[in-house]
Amino acid sequence: MLKKMNLTKRQKWEAGLTWFRLRYLEPPTRCLNLLSRSAACGRIALYYLPGEVVSELYLGLPETHTRLLRRMAADFGFSLKPKPQEVEIPAAQRMTAVTALPWDSAFIAHIANEFAFVSLVGGDRSHDHGQYLPQPPSTGPGRGPATWQMPDNPPPGLTLKPSWDSQPPSAYLVATEPDPRRWPLGQSSTGVPLHISGRVNIYGRGEAVADWLVHQVTRLVTVNPANLVVIDGAGDLVPRLKRKAAVTRLLGKQLIYVDMDGDSLTGGFNPLAAAPGETTAETVERWQWWFEGMGVSPQGIHLLALARQDGAGDIPALQKWLKLAGWKGRQTAVSSLSMTLNRLTADRNLREWLEWPANRFENLPEGALFFSCKNTGWDRRQLLRMALRGAMQVEGVRLVIHGFPWDMVDLTYQKQIIVSNGPLLPGGTVVLAECHAQGAAVLAGRFLNGDVALQEKLELLQSGEGLVVIEEGVVLAGFSRGGPTLQLKKNGQMRDSTTILDKWKV
Repeated sequence: MLKKMNLTKRQKWEAGLTWFRLRYLEPPTRCLNLLSRSAACGRIALYYLPGEVVSELYLGLPETHTRLLRRMAADFGFSLKPKPQEVEIPAAQRMTAVTALPWDSAFIAHIANEFAFVSLVGGDRSHDHGQYLPQPPSTGPGRGPATWQMPDNPPPGLTLKPSWDSQPPSAYLVATEPDPRRWPLGQSSTGVPLHISGRVNIYGRGEAVADWLVHQVTRLVTVNPANLVVIDGAGDLVPRLKRKAAVTRLLGKQLIYVDMDGDSLTGGFNPLAAAPGETTAETVERWQWWFEGMGVSPQGIHLLALARQDGAGDIPALQKWLKLAGWKGRQTAVSSLSMTLNRLTADRNLREWLEWPANRFENLPEGALFFSCKNTGWDRRQLLRMALRGAMQVEGVRLVIHGFPWDMVDLTYQKQIIVSNGPLLPGGTVVLAECHAQGAAVLAGRFLNGDVALQEKLELLQSGEGLVVIEEGVVLAGFSRGGPTLQLKKNGQMRDSTTILDKWKV
């Protein structure tokens, strides 16, 4: 079959393949055979690279059939991740028909209409497994051409089920009772509740990090919402938190909720409002820091103290005060400050928020503040800056910072803070959430000493799970226990493998 193919055509077909890394719980042999039929792809490719610790298996097929592959992966319960750019698929040499794939060697295989053809990487032909001449498919009941199989007990790298260290975690991580002064980490692999204090960095794919933070913040407000501030510059954390029952019951009571990009009616926000416990001098200093970061001239910065003395305490009041000050020989200073304010209020949506100057810090420290403003432009970045700086003025504040323009603020001296995908905090704890292969390689090189086994576990993390990196080693922690299951759920119904095979007309 394949021997009759023109080599140039085969090479052209190989060059057009889209490759995915494949992992599974149950061998997806039947699924791959279905894909290889003429009614589907007609032919697919496999690349297997055995490793001393972690092996790798890649599946290649024409781009036109990737949507079909993803649907089948969801039904048959195996994992697909795009092939990392640094992984190069070798060109297949002369291919041999086989009855079994050589899982003890590196190989390229083509599966065509359920028949397997192999080219060993490196040219070693001593591992040919059952060279034979392909025969037409049998019409007998329960019989077909395929005799090759995926490994029933897949090695690390092919399996979706990681093996976690069952040793008990360090004593200082164990949460014997809820403690609002510590950050909850969920449970260990053995079900022990965990927590940590101080500074925490969370790294991983944006959606996975947000999932982790949703679980974590929900636990925090359940224990004690006081003095908790969540600043969301990505817009994918705070709106999701609002849908949690533990958060909803606090709205308007112990929790102030601000979403400057939400669909609800415009609220109000006064970035110039005094933070709890802040003196007038400290408020003016914060104003000056903010406007200096927005490029206002030193003369304009000097006007802020005078404006505060005259009672200007919000953006509309400051704009009115500047119009009066312009008649008093301060045109140059007024111009610099006015131009910045005009730029800040150019967006109609933000201008409406600033025109209703509500003090969003007043609920602190007894309550909590959730503040969301998507980091999509200069004006929004400035409001994020000021919201965070105002929260940092509150003594004993617990900060959760997500999707922030990190070059705009110094977090070095914050004692209780969680930062997602931001600068590494001194003396802090690192949590690694699920991420794509390229990100996992970077994080493993930075925090896991390049350990390939730990990198593999990092790639297998699921929603709400993370690796906590401490001096003693690495601990699995998570808010959701249990991994992929052999049963698959769709539209609220549990379906077994028979139903799936019926769907694909096997």
